[in-house]
Amino acid sequence: MKRHLLTLAIAASLLPLAAQAAPRVYGQLNLSIDYMDASVTPTQDGWALNSNSSRVGVKGAEKLNEEYTAVYKLEWAVNGDVGGADLMARERYIGIKHYQWGTMRLGYIDAPFKNAEDEIDIFNDLANLDMDKFIYGQNRLANSINYVSPKFLDVFGANITIQPGEGQTATPSSTNANGNENHLADAYSAAFSYEDDSLYLSYAMDKEVMDTRKAILKPDPMAFTPTEMDAMRFNARYKIGDMIISGMYQMAEPTKKGGADTIDQEDSFIISGAYKMDMITVRGEVLMSTQDMVMDVGSTNKSVDTTLIGVGVDYAMTENTKVFGNVAMGKKEVTAAAGTAKDYDTSYLGFGTEVRF
Repeated sequence: MKRHLLTLAIAASLLPLAAQAAPRVYGQLNLSIDYMDASVTPTQDGWALNSNSSRVGVKGAEKLNEEYTAVYKLEWAVNGDVGGADLMARERYIGIKHYQWGTMRLGYIDAPFKNAEDEIDIFNDLANLDMDKFIYGQNRLANSINYVSPKFLDVFGANITIQPGEGQTATPSSTNANGNENHLADAYSAAFSYEDDSLYLSYAMDKEVMDTRKAILKPDPMAFTPTEMDAMRFNARYKIGDMIISGMYQMAEPTKKGGADTIDQEDSFIISGAYKMDMITVRGEVLMSTQDMVMDVGSTNKSVDTTLIGVGVDYAMTENTKVFGNVAMGKKEVTAAAGTAKDYDTSYLGFGTEVRF
């Protein structure tokens, strides 16, 4: 009898610990052997072993009461192919989730505009082919104040981030519309979606969000000034049995035009598809983008038309492990203000494996 009482007492003392869920450690390693042949950049030609957005993280949730749950996440990028610089910041936040009204999060969070891409990018995470190498919009926002709604009527959702103006220049400039105005929302990003079992539709927008890309127009390297951008993105996905078809159109331009070394306007379109056959998935994508560049005010401007056509195949060895192959062709047509034009062709070939845990 005493032994049973002792067992019950120990179990009762451990109940508060059991109520707090343990953090979950997760991650992915994605490595590929890639060949790239770029017509104007011999230093990029040849074979390379790439780590494709490999990462490790910790996340979890703690129920506070019947209505509220605390949520948190810390994630780091890791270099799976080399030593040295590692554990670079990826998404991290802390927040409070209400069972009925949604979730408020604070931290370094993927922009709603970025998340609205859904499954459009079949080359997501790949070092050379991720769509962030070609178009605007794949931002992760520091100092995010973020709200994610629950699914209204089980199909409608909203994701909204406002960003205080920390770290901006003290006064407005040709590329920074506001300077640091000390507002709670010097920039914002929002996405609104509809999703049922077969159809996904979304509209997303950025307003005065800082674009910090470098050399986006490779293989035609050039200076690029960080610029506040306004953008709109429209996404659609439709599932028919084992086939998924997706499309995206977006427009982007500087909040304040007139600066040198900036994108004056971007119009981009992507269509992609995937077909699953048991353990094999076949993927395909066409990306087209036109970017008008202001290289020097009143002097040399450029227009860059980008086309990327590629296919890929995944073989799922287990639920969390796959091997894959990709082949793609890229073309950039660069037209200067004087009418001179250059074409740059790039071919891509790669094989790799991904393990998630």
